Amino acid sequence: MRRYAAALTALILAAPAQRLSAKDQALLSLTLEHFRDSASVRDDPVRGVTTISTEPGFVQRGLFGMVWSDEFTEAVIDDRSGRKSFEVDVSVTYSGAWRSYESAIYEAGTGSMSVPPTLIKKETANCALAECTYTEHLAFPIEEALLRQLASTYAPGKPTLWNFKLIGKRVPDYRGGLSTAEIAGLLARVDAYTAGARAHGASAEPPAIGATSLAAAPPILTPAPRRPDFGINGMAVSAAPDMPQRAGLLVVGVTSGSPAQKAGIIVGDIIFKVDERAIQSLADLEAAVAANAGSPAAVIKVYRGTDAIALTARF
Repeated sequence: MRRYAAALTALILAAPAQRLSAKDQALLSLTLEHFRDSASVRDDPVRGVTTISTEPGFVQRGLFGMVWSDEFTEAVIDDRSGRKSFEVDVSVTYSGAWRSYESAIYEAGTGSMSVPPTLIKKETANCALAECTYTEHLAFPIEEALLRQLASTYAPGKPTLWNFKLIGKRVPDYRGGLSTAEIAGLLARVDAYTAGARAHGASAEPPAIGATSLAAAPPILTPAPRRPDFGINGMAVSAAPDMPQRAGLLVVGVTSGSPAQKAGIIVGDIIFKVDERAIQSLADLEAAVAANAGSPAAVIKVYRGTDAIALTARF
């Protein structure tokens, strides 16, 4: 019986070596919108932070539904200051002996980067049957600027993999990868969350107890002038080293029937100018559209792939 259990365990443990191509194919079939909409948002009132994660967006399972490795991205947002930090989370399962990964290596545009990963936790299983199975959960930090640069390379229907590896002394390297659709989806969800937090004044100081007089008249609120809705949902992206001008606002959503759709703007375009105003964020676009509210049309300059084209938007 033990011989059978050992053989079965060996068969299962052999599965990870056959997962790479299948995993890549499945991962690359998913879109920015999928990762944006499936991302989890967790509030931690004790720490005063909110964590946004792409973990629910893709899980690769092997034989018997077991998860042998997993990679995803997380953003941690300070609820008071709005400060953001990003990390790549990795879970890797193996047999044999405990490994110790000392470095995470990845390409950062200007060359290879090496950062020490943080071990979050370790798990042990199956020791009663045969050789033990170990799982390490690790994380390593990554700069927001690099994530936005990677997101700027995303093209709908043609996501690519950004690869990294974990290395240690006298242990096999762990090689992983994240889809540019996943990276762009995380950033889109983060930008939507932070924009909503600003709109609701999440960082505003609460009034002091007893500071409001019962006799005080309620303030008269004057509604802000309504800005024209251009019909774009987007996020800021940085330029790549080989195309230093290809930066601006990556379009991740276009409202049906909007001026943006009628102008021919599509998801994946990078808007970099409205008339002669440079666009680097959604706020820049809103300001440019508001400035053109009295004009019949505006020239919208976008990067579509690597080509810069001009479109005409009519209001």
